[in-house]
Amino acid sequence: MKGLGSLTYRDARLNDFDTICCVEVIEHIELERLPAFERVVFEFAAPPTVIVTTPNIEYNVRFEGLQAGKLRHGDHRFEWSRERFASWARGIAVAHGYAVELSPIGPVDADVGAPTQMSVFSK
Repeated sequence: MKGLGSLTYRDARLNDFDTICCVEVIEHIELERLPAFERVVFEFAAPPTVIVTTPNIEYNVRFEGLQAGKLRHGDHRFEWSRERFASWARGIAVAHGYAVELSPIGPVDADVGAPTQMSVFSK
């Protein structure tokens, strides 16, 4: 795929892929633009598999110098808790005809979970 693009605007270059991976991407999108991302990826491109990973904000207290509720990077527009990410992923799955499996990425802390969370959507 050549050129620059955006996951918030329909782009025919995204069509006909078996899998779309959005690894540490959604947290860089303004929350009000997230519905556009959802339509582009899950409605228009609609590949058989979509993988989305994003930070788990609950885990941030385990990073030295990062306080509870603070974001990991200055370009992050948001970071979600495990519950909020799961709710979002399940809503996407229902709305667009996917099954979804949620998984932690990294060492799992008994209190705050893993540093990163992943959803694998499949048709």
